Amino acid sequence: MQHPLDISSDHLCQRLQQVLDGMDDEVTPDVALAVERLCLSVARESASAAGPRVAVALADIQADLPTLVAALLADPALGESGVSPPAPSMLGQNGKRDVQRLIEAIERLRGWEARYPEPQAEGQREYWRRLLLAGARDARAVLIDLAYRLEGMRALGDEPDEARRRRFAGMTLAVHAPIAHRLGLGQIKWELEDLAFRHLEPNTYVEIARLLDERRTSRESYLVQVEQKLNHALLQAGIRAEVYGRPKHIYSIWGKMRRKQLSFEGLFDVRALRVQVDSVTDCYAALSVVHELFRPIPSEYDDYIARPKPNGYQSLHTAVHADEDKVVEIQIRTERMHAFAEFGVAAHWRYKAGGGSANPFDMQVEALRRGLSRGEIRPLAAPMVYAFTPNGELVELPAGATVLDFAYRIHTHLGHRCRGAKINGHITPLKTEVANGDTVEVLTNKEPAPSREWAHAKSGFLRSASSRAKVRNWFAQFDREDARERGRLICERLYRRFSMDAPARRQLLEALGVNSEDQLFLAVGHHRIAPETLQAAARGQLGAAADRSARPPREETPAGEPLPEPPGGRSLVIENQSIDGLKVIPAKCCNPQPGERVMAFLSRSQGYKLHRPDCRNLAHLAGQYPERVLPVEWPD
Repeated sequence: MQHPLDISSDHLCQRLQQVLDGMDDEVTPDVALAVERLCLSVARESASAAGPRVAVALADIQADLPTLVAALLADPALGESGVSPPAPSMLGQNGKRDVQRLIEAIERLRGWEARYPEPQAEGQREYWRRLLLAGARDARAVLIDLAYRLEGMRALGDEPDEARRRRFAGMTLAVHAPIAHRLGLGQIKWELEDLAFRHLEPNTYVEIARLLDERRTSRESYLVQVEQKLNHALLQAGIRAEVYGRPKHIYSIWGKMRRKQLSFEGLFDVRALRVQVDSVTDCYAALSVVHELFRPIPSEYDDYIARPKPNGYQSLHTAVHADEDKVVEIQIRTERMHAFAEFGVAAHWRYKAGGGSANPFDMQVEALRRGLSRGEIRPLAAPMVYAFTPNGELVELPAGATVLDFAYRIHTHLGHRCRGAKINGHITPLKTEVANGDTVEVLTNKEPAPSREWAHAKSGFLRSASSRAKVRNWFAQFDREDARERGRLICERLYRRFSMDAPARRQLLEALGVNSEDQLFLAVGHHRIAPETLQAAARGQLGAAADRSARPPREETPAGEPLPEPPGGRSLVIENQSIDGLKVIPAKCCNPQPGERVMAFLSRSQGYKLHRPDCRNLAHLAGQYPERVLPVEWPD
């Protein structure tokens, strides 16, 4: 068979013309001629142009005209050639716009592919597959990209740089072949895998190819014998069928050897036949004939018609002990099933009815296939977007996610410290939405500084519910620590004021019904235990005498008389103009001087204010807030 690379440009144009002539009536002779001339001009513009071969391959599966034109014009070998599409009068304005959108999508995909870093983690490889599917927005762009990838793999042997060869083959095997598989493009998938395997594992590839070649003659003659026997039995049963040998692919053989830990000799499905019939009913009838003619292996039977594979693939698989007790694998399918297995999504252009089951891989693939099965080409509204970190890793985010979502997706602490971001090198606000393929660099503060507003969905800062939950958790923890500290200060002042030792504190905890001092600090800080309750419990533990010595009744403290000292005569000491880390300010009303006897009042915002004991303002404050008045001393 002649290799596609060896076909002349004139012959390619003739094939394209033949395919166009066989398409729908809407493809007029003038349009067909215009596309043929475009194909010829692309081929003659560059000897290395792959566009004509790609267009012919897509035409063979009856892709629409905008797809063929876009495939021709998207050839990277053209550069600034000036080759232009047919006039709008040929394709129509809608067709012209379709071509432009497809070319833009293909260029976008190629730009991302150039950044592929060969990630080792399967999660990153999966994100790359989803990025290309979601970023294409149109199944036709994916098909064109895969067709060009296949052309690139066929010509990869001419690339002198081994590192570039391995990188291109590595991405093909990790990203493009799985995409082809999920779209059901079996023919493209198998060739991509074999070509990539040939460059990545050349010794293993050559060894398996050698083993296949050594046994080819005996294997083929044996299969001809089984094929004739099966054909006769099907004919006797009144089933119209085509039976033929099924080619084996080197990469799939190697994969099965690894997966089942078998040697080449242990693989029985090297001998394989395919039976193609007219209907689903005939599939099961043919299966019955096969199992009557040969002894089946029950463990090797799979019904992918009743239970299609996730990518929509349908067929009956069985393995039997045939002549000479040799095992033969047999697949049974209809023509429509075969077209889907070979061309996948593209087969919908030919077969409008039916399809496979829903694809759980992602909504992107299902949307692509659903649209094509109805003959509709619509922009893809993907539920997720995929953006790059500065070091080239992909991050998965919900559609509509902001740069702040991006920061929280990478790490919670990074989100808390986020103060802005750069998208593709440009500084953007926190509410800026991330698009597929964006490179996002997070700008940070040294310390966490989230805003409570971020936690509200309507604020627009965070699209992800999990990101908003992280903000709420941070403030809950912040409020908890703040309450604990407030409660600790109040309780410690109480301890000092009432001279409470460790046993007295334990009795206080029991009286208040809490298990630890930490719980007490939180309860007081959160106002679950009021200051009055706390003081009443303290008085109850110390007795009436301690209560009177700690603080006389409010009505017994006339203005202008000195306040009594606390039990034991203990006082706080002013050190470096502060007490317990809070600053100390002399009150302007009585202006106490160093060395004089003073009392301190704890204000809410200015720390401790010092008063003389006979200050009328202090007496008034002590009547309202007795727990906030403490005796203090100047340092010696």
